[in-house]
Parts: sequence; C-alpha cells; structure tokens
Amino acid sequence: MGAPRLHVPHDDPDPGGQAHAGAAPGGLAEVHQAEARLAAHLATTSALREAASLAEAAPRVLAALIDHLGWDVAALWLAEPEPSAAGDAPRSAARPSALRCVEARSAAHGDGEALAEVLRQGPTVAAESDLVGEAFLRGAPVFRASVVDAVEHAARAPGWERAACAVPIPCGPRVAGVIELRSRAPHPGDEQLLRVLASVGSQIGQSIARWRAEREGARAAGELRALFHAIPDLCFRLDAELQIVDHNQPRLSELHVAAEALSGKRMTEVLPLELGERLERASREAHEAGAVVALEHAVASAGGERHVEARVMPFLEGHVLVLVRDITERRRTEEALRQREERSRESQKMEALGRLAGGIAHDFNNMLMVMLGYGELLIRRLGPDSALRRDALQVTKAGERAAALTRQLLAMSRRKALQREVLDINAVVLDMQTMLQRLIGEDIDLQTNVGRDLGSIRVDKSQLEQVVLNLVVNARDAMPRGGKLVVETSLGEPGESPAARSFAPAERDDDDAPAAGGPPYVVLSVTDSGNGMDHDTLSHLFEPFFTTKARGKGTGLGLATVYGIVSQSGGLIEVESELGRGTTFRVYLPRVEERAEVAPARARPSPAGGDETVLVVEDDDAVRKLIVDVLERRGYGVLSAASGEEALAILAREGEDAVDLLLTDLVMPGMNGRELAERAVAIHPRARVLYISGYAEDVLAGAEPDRELALLQKPFTPETLAQRLRDLLDRR
Repeated sequence: MGAPRLHVPHDDPDPGGQAHAGAAPGGLAEVHQAEARLAAHLATTSALREAASLAEAAPRVLAALIDHLGWDVAALWLAEPEPSAAGDAPRSAARPSALRCVEARSAAHGDGEALAEVLRQGPTVAAESDLVGEAFLRGAPVFRASVVDAVEHAARAPGWERAACAVPIPCGPRVAGVIELRSRAPHPGDEQLLRVLASVGSQIGQSIARWRAEREGARAAGELRALFHAIPDLCFRLDAELQIVDHNQPRLSELHVAAEALSGKRMTEVLPLELGERLERASREAHEAGAVVALEHAVASAGGERHVEARVMPFLEGHVLVLVRDITERRRTEEALRQREERSRESQKMEALGRLAGGIAHDFNNMLMVMLGYGELLIRRLGPDSALRRDALQVTKAGERAAALTRQLLAMSRRKALQREVLDINAVVLDMQTMLQRLIGEDIDLQTNVGRDLGSIRVDKSQLEQVVLNLVVNARDAMPRGGKLVVETSLGEPGESPAARSFAPAERDDDDAPAAGGPPYVVLSVTDSGNGMDHDTLSHLFEPFFTTKARGKGTGLGLATVYGIVSQSGGLIEVESELGRGTTFRVYLPRVEERAEVAPARARPSPAGGDETVLVVEDDDAVRKLIVDVLERRGYGVLSAASGEEALAILAREGEDAVDLLLTDLVMPGMNGRELAERAVAIHPRARVLYISGYAEDVLAGAEPDRELALLQKPFTPETLAQRLRDLLDRR
C-alpha cells in the first residue's frame, strides 16, 4: 500500500485563489520571496559543505527549506537498489525498487500525527501518479496544488495538504533520490521555486557523489595500506625529498632505527650506509626514469653475510616505493645447487677420462704381461756375465715403470680391483709417519694429529697408503722453501667449510654408504703452508696429466690417482686453497661399524712349483701362451681355453676331479671370469679359483662378502704368479 494520496492533480493551480498567508503585497512580496529562496540556497550549500555525510547534512537542509520557503513538511527520499538474483551484480548497475525516506522535517506548527501518517509508507517508483515516484521516473521537478479533493480527503487522510512539489536528486547518470515539500496552505505554480529546488537537488547529488567518492577513496586507501602492510618484504614509501612517509613492519635485523622512529628518516639513516646510499641513488633514478630499478647487495651481519634484493619503483604523487627482500636462503640454495651441478660436471668429466685411461691400461697391461714375462724368462736363461742379460734387465725395468704407470691409470679411472679390508686409519697414518718424514725432507715440519674413537673404514690398505703418499708429495712440492705440513684424522661431514670446493663421484654404491649415527665420515686432512692455488688450477686439479710442475718433474697422475681411489672407495674430496696461504685436502671415507683386526702373521711361502692341474682361461693369446709356458716349466699340468664357453666344455670332458685350480681372466668377451668361476665350482666343488685382471670394471660388484676372493693384478711376473698359485693350492 502506498503513502496517503496527497498529490492528486487539480485543475485549479490555486483553488483557494489566495497567496500564502503572511505574504507581502506586490513587489515587496517578490523581494522577500527572492531573499528567502536565496537564503534557503545558501543555507543548503553551507550544510552540504560542512557535513561529512548525507545523514549529517539532511536535517539542516530540510530545516532550511522549511524555514526559508514557508512549507510545512520536507522529506528526503533515496532510491534503494533492487537485490540481484545472483547476488553479484555491481551496485551501480542495480535497478531501484523502492524509495526510502532518510529524513523528514515539519514546521513548528505542523501536525506531528499527520506527518507520521503521511510518511508511514514510502512511494512506489513504478507509480507515475505518485508525486515522488513521478519526479524520480521523469528526472524532472513536479508541482501539484489541491492535492486531495474532498471525497478522497474524507476517506483517506486529514485535509491539510493543499500543495506539494518534488524535485529529483541527480547523481551522475542516474537519479539518486527525491526532495519532497508539502504545504497546509495552497501555493501557486512557480518556476523560480522549482529551479531553486532543482539546484538544491543538484547540490545534494553532487555531495552524495563526493561522499561516495571519499568513502570509496578511503576504502581503497585502507585496502592499499592493508596490502602494503601485508607484503612480507620490508617496504618503504619515500616522498620527493627521499624521506620515509610510510613503512610496514620491519623484518631486517640490520635496521639502525626502531620501527616507531622510521618516519621522516632517510635510507642512509635506517639501513647500513652503503645499502642506504645505493637505495637513494636507485630512488632518484626510478623517479627520473619512471621505471623500476632493481639491485642486490650483501650486508655484513653477526651471523655471517646476508644478501638482500631491492626493487625501487615510482609511486603516487611523486613518491617512490622501496621493497627490500632478504634472499640469503635463496642465495645459499642456489649456491648449493651450483656446486652440485659443478661436482656433477667434474665427475662426468673424470668418468669419461677414466674410461679412456682404463681401456688403454687394460690393453697395455696385456702387452706388458708378455714383455715382463718373457723378459724374466730370458734373464733366467742368460748367465750372470752375459752382456745380453744387462740389456734384458733394462727392458724389464722399463716394463716395471710402465706397469706402475698403468696402475696409476687404473686407480685414477676407478677400474682397479680393490682388496678392501676393515682398517683403523690412525694405524695406517702412524705406520707411515717415519717414511713420510724421510720423503719430505728436513726443511718441512711434519705434524701428525690423530683423532680418538674414529671407528673403522673399509678400504684397500695399499691404495689408502697411496692416497696419503700422493697428498704428502703434492704438499711437499708446493713448499719448495720449506714450511709446515699437518696430517690429521677426525670425524666430520662434507660441506662444513663454505670456502671448500667439493669433488665427488656422480654416483656412489649403496655398499659405500656411511654408517648411521654420529658423524658419517672419517676424515683424512693434509694441510700445507705452501703457495696455494687459484680458481683455474682448482678446476683442473684432478684431471689426468694436468700438472703445474716443470716438464719432466711430474706425470700429472698423482692427484688423479687419489681421486680415483677415493671415489672407488665410496668417498669424496674437498679442497680449500688460497694463493699464498696454503692448501688443505680433506678426504672423506665412509665410517663402518665393524672393528679393525690385526692381520695374522703370514706363513713362509711354499716352494713355487707342483704337479696339480691348472685350467688357464685367457682371451689374449700371447698372455695365455706365456702363463701356460710358466706353469709347465714349474711342473704343473696345464689345460688352456680362450673363452668361458670353451673352458666349460673342457671341464665337462675331463671329469669332476680333473682340475685343481681355475686361473681365469676377469674381463673377457661373452662369459666373464666371475660367471665362469661360479659355474665351474658348481661342477668341481674342490677347485680353487684365482682371478687375473688388467682392470676389474664392475665384474666383482655384488660379490658375496664372506667368500674368499683371490685376485692377481696384471701385469705380474712369473715368480709372482707361481707364488700366488702355490699359496692357494696349499690351503686345501
């Protein structure tokens, strides 16, 4: 139901035929009327200018209209948007469904009960016959006189309304509401009055737009400030003088000023001087160029160097925004990833070089076997006074030097078969101390410091001694005028020294994993006070044949051999060096749970000869012929085969007890020596097995740890072969 129908049109604009009571006659009345309307306009303007909201301004505006224009009732209606069915339509696009009276005033002599009855229900915007609804829909002022005739007045409401008018309140492209005036006395139609009221409506609309903009601006500013303070980085807003006008909660311990005292300060006052100066230069650059300026900076702190990343960008009103982020952890992660990638490249490079060197050494060992074997046989046939004997000795000595070179190549390439045993590293280092002192000379001070309760390691003892020897020799050569050399053992983990460079194989066998609990590695450190190395030398340090020594002073295989032995033993190496300040090598070997045991004293060797039957399996014809010749000269019965398949055929043909020992090469085309031995022992359980190899590759990987393994590394001499063979046969 709508409001009482007060605004029914009437044919007579002034049914009473009289002017408003109390009006001045003639021209004086017009002057008073103009002054009153001007006063109403000024009072409205003042109320709107001084108020902070429509709720604050509306009572003063309506009171001014009543007081100065002589109307009895004034009301302010605002449109309420129709709720969206989806609930997500923007407010500006909503269609008004009703008009709500936000404020109403009556003259002092007005009837309060009648006013309450009139305003009890608002007008309907769809009803054009309704005065307020018509003004709202048309967007133009509407004036009506004799609002209620006698019949309707008697039936609907008290009969005091004799005139009414309504003017829209424009706000942008829409109508925001309506101002309505009502009078007990009749009012003549007056275009000037409507223009005054239209101007008041326009002012109210402009004020509504301004208040909405202010509220929206305040909301946006609040959201911006909340966003500013929610940024996890350290944020500053600087004015044109580069002074801090706003900031979020500081998150850097390097700030020189408390958070509550930051406002009004400059960057150089609140941050470390160099960082503050860089940020101020970047702020000027960002302001002048109108673009983002980025920089990174390292800040010294008590916990170590910290890295920050800064972004400086132009902001509102000539200000600049400075964002500072602590990127220390990111830098550490990136550095760790870089080092890991570098280690992987180094390992892959060493692996490729190792495969090449290992392949060469394997083939070269077979040739050396023949050279050294027949050279020794030739020396035995020649008399002590023969000139040819001296020549033969020179040949065998050259062969032995070549054999030592191939052993280094095999160790460097991780192709040498290791005879691993559980050892106490302290015992090895202390046993070598006297020899090392003689090796380095009297002008170098050797200190040996061994740790306590280090546990055990599983390595090839001879290879570990080779590692210590090569590192000490390398240190000695780095101190041509003498110095200090420290050999030390301890427990530790790689990566504890940020200045050290790590060298590790790309892959490590599971069997070489360190023991759980406690520091996982036993560390062998060799430190010298010598010349040190630059970055370029470090990057090539373990490459085969790389050396900084003069021609003829070294082969460049010493450190490459160390790398190969350590890698094959499941360890890794760290090197820390600086030019003029010496070098430290740290060898990390996996700690194992087993305890090292003292090896029992060996029995005296048996005579190197016998009458047992030996099956020789070797794919190289010259090597096989040499071994057969050596064994036959010492009385053994010999069967020979060039492959594993041929050897199995011989075993099947000769019978179960025909062979006492299988002598087989480890690496052969087709069936390798390990597979042959397993099948041969299944046929002849009593047979012993002696492996020979130029390099073991991965053939022995996964071998049962409790099974006895006898291996003879090529090249070997006939005497060594005969002695090793005799030892195995005598254990039966």
